[in-house]
Amino acid sequence: MNQGIYFGQLVVGPAGSGKSSYCYIMQQNAQLLKRNILIVNLDPAADNFKYRCDIDIRDLITLDDVMDELKLGPNGGLVYCMEYLLQNLDWLEEQLSDLASDDYVIFDCPGQIELYTHMDLMNRITNCIQNIGFSLCSLYMLDITFIADNCKFISGVLQALTAMVSLGLPHLTVLTKCDLITDKQMIDQYLDFADAIDEIDIIDEDKMSEFDKRYNKLTRTLQQTIKDFGLVSIKKLDINDEETILDLLAEADTCINYGENLEPDERYYERAENNLNQCYDDSTKENEYNNDYDY
Repeated sequence: MNQGIYFGQLVVGPAGSGKSSYCYIMQQNAQLLKRNILIVNLDPAADNFKYRCDIDIRDLITLDDVMDELKLGPNGGLVYCMEYLLQNLDWLEEQLSDLASDDYVIFDCPGQIELYTHMDLMNRITNCIQNIGFSLCSLYMLDITFIADNCKFISGVLQALTAMVSLGLPHLTVLTKCDLITDKQMIDQYLDFADAIDEIDIIDEDKMSEFDKRYNKLTRTLQQTIKDFGLVSIKKLDINDEETILDLLAEADTCINYGENLEPDERYYERAENNLNQCYDDSTKENEYNNDYDY
């Protein structure tokens, strides 16, 4: 395998943020676009999902087995599972060995946020996937409920930023479950983070205690830091709005330069040739008509 031949997305974010639902939606829409999207489940704790799973880490190791045999808790067990995957990456490479050049792979990752913020496990796994030959981008799923509280929103954006820096990949932050909110204008004001934070009021300063003042100063400093770096790009996902789905897929494609290595479809050449022939025939007929009536 050569570097950059294959293309994929790394879907990350907290548990319950909509990662598996995103994978399912993209897989369904890809069929309409005549694209082949494969999904790799990298979550050994997953119970079930709607999408067609092409490669499943649970065929290698499961969280339940680790917890039963090693007497570990869910967090420690998940860390062990990911370390085990790192030690057996030849299994993953073998599973991915039959990919075609136009296949597109989405990796559905675990929801334990510490894997991205406090450990380098996912970074090491990502590097190994890239060495197999993948051009990757990461998509961080941020639940729409985070915009209900301004401080929670800042916290969510910081987590997304931490994951982005940890993984070292082209990155998009996706505001999920937007179909649950009827006020679309409220959603849109959070898409441009630089403008959104200027509108955020954390606490009424007239009612602040000493702790609140320090808390507010810290929050404002974090806001300004995120704004100054300009690294956060937020996109929305509404499963009832096909435009948001296609726009998000197009953004991810742009991040990884998807399509540049594909041969143009012969049907486009045939269609263009037919259009040119039709234009030529129409032009010829018009000239003949003008000549017949040229006095």
